[in-house]
Amino acid sequence: MTDQTRRSWRASAATLVVVSIFALAAGVAVPLLAYLIYSRDGTPWIPIGLGVLTVLALIYAWRFGLHPRLLATESGVVVTNPFRRHEFAWDEITLIAPGENGLIVGSEDEVAEAWCVQKSNYAARRGRFTRADRVAHQLLDILDLHDPPLEDAETGLRIRRARPDEGRLLTRLERAASEDGLAHIFPPEQFPYPVTAVTRRWRKLLHDRSTRVYVLELTDSPVGFVAFDSATVLHLGVLPHHGRRGYGSALLEFASREVFDGGAGHASLWVLTDNDAARHFYRSHGWQDTDDRRECPYPPKPEERRLTKKNPSAPRRSR
Repeated sequence: MTDQTRRSWRASAATLVVVSIFALAAGVAVPLLAYLIYSRDGTPWIPIGLGVLTVLALIYAWRFGLHPRLLATESGVVVTNPFRRHEFAWDEITLIAPGENGLIVGSEDEVAEAWCVQKSNYAARRGRFTRADRVAHQLLDILDLHDPPLEDAETGLRIRRARPDEGRLLTRLERAASEDGLAHIFPPEQFPYPVTAVTRRWRKLLHDRSTRVYVLELTDSPVGFVAFDSATVLHLGVLPHHGRRGYGSALLEFASREVFDGGAGHASLWVLTDNDAARHFYRSHGWQDTDDRRECPYPPKPEERRLTKKNPSAPRRSR
């Protein structure tokens, strides 16, 4: 990593101003008050108490306002909070996303919140792009240097990590794919697309360190998506006017390879029983039907069935 990609973040400018004013007041005004009280009364106990209070206030201002920081190094990300330090290697990071208590950095084994970079629930509900989002993007850009997106220069296709603020984008992509291919199952005049519920689901997935979400781009324009965890392909779709070009196959192959490279013996996914086109698509890629069934969570709650595929690299069971 070059010096240009080595970054450090502390509390926001507004927070630092407030902390500095507090520290200045504690370091100057309180001792001055203690001196005036001692000069008038000659009693040492109140000035001593105010002196101790000054020291505690300065320690608090430093520890909670000036000490926390977030650092991107050559080897990974370091989160320094008032009482604990966390280190994450780049190849272990599965999550970088804003959070109310701090920027969330996580791996499969650990998660930490960087107190110095926060996003309020109000801003999150309003969908506002804040400093926390910018920092998350910057860290993800650095992560892409260590684990680059899958790109094809000839075709302009790229499979990249979804950013934590792209819940609405993913909802638009999924809605376009679903309304085109599933109108016979979810008649739009009877069952309007559940935009709010789907957006909420994507935001949850984008903040889940066990789930990985990717966007397929064609010359920098999003045309598809895929989400998966350690053993299951959760969601996959391509914009309808980009269908039958191999984009869905590329996303499915990518997700399957990532699941299998993680050590899963089998991968699974759920598909609507009446979605014949999707079932044919998955079977053409080696996925097989199982007897597992469940109810789709969205009205009219049609049936889903589970498909599985064996890891081709998994060792065969000896007899």
